[in-house]
Amino acid sequence: MSTQPEVSMNMAVRNLARVLLAPVFWLGFRLRCRGTENIPPSGAVLFVANHISMWDPPMIGFVIAPRRRMFFMAKRELFANPIAAKVFRAGGAFPVERGGVDREAIRAARDILGRGEALLMFPEGTRYRNGELGPAMPGAGAFGLADDVQVIPVAISGSNRRFGPASITIGGRLDLSDITTGSRAERSQIAADRMMGAIAALLERDRQRRNVVSA
Repeated sequence: MSTQPEVSMNMAVRNLARVLLAPVFWLGFRLRCRGTENIPPSGAVLFVANHISMWDPPMIGFVIAPRRRMFFMAKRELFANPIAAKVFRAGGAFPVERGGVDREAIRAARDILGRGEALLMFPEGTRYRNGELGPAMPGAGAFGLADDVQVIPVAISGSNRRFGPASITIGGRLDLSDITTGSRAERSQIAADRMMGAIAALLERDRQRRNVVSA
C-alpha cells in the first residue's frame, strides 16, 4: 500500500508560477476578482468553488496567494510523469483518485487543515465545462463541518472560455454550525448543498453586476 507524502509547497516555485501566470490571467483571461477582503488571514480555511475548467485551481490560487498559500487536490493521472508530479507537488497540489474513496487524499486534506492551512475543494467533484452547476457531493461538506475550519465560498466564471473574461468572487464565511442533527453522511450532504447554494448566489450576484455594467 502506497503512502501519501506529506503535502508541502515550494515557495520559490509558487512565486515563479505567479510571475509567469500573471500576464496569462490578467491579459489573456482578462481576470477580475472581488471579495479578497473575505480571505481569512490565519487559521484553517476550506475554500469551496464551482469547477468549470482546468484553469480553476491555479487561477483561484493566484488570487488568494498574496494573502494565503493554498493547497488543492488534482486527479492522480497528472502525477504519472515524475517531473510533472514534482512541479504539481511544489505548487501545493496532491493526487486524488477519482470515482471512489481515496483515503490517502482524505488524510492529506485533513493534515492540511489540521496544520491551520488553506485547502481548495470543488463540492461538485468534477468539472462542468458548460458553466452549469452540478450536484454537490458530500466530501467537501464533511471537511467543512470539522472543528475550527472556516468555510469560504468562491464563484468562478469565464475560465472555460478562451480569452475570458474570467471573474472570481470570494464570499464571506459560511456558517454551518447549525447542522447538528442526522447521520454523518446526512450532515455532510446538507453542508455540501449549502456550499453550492452560496456559490450559486455569488454567481448570480456577479451576473447581475455584469448586466448592469453592460446596460
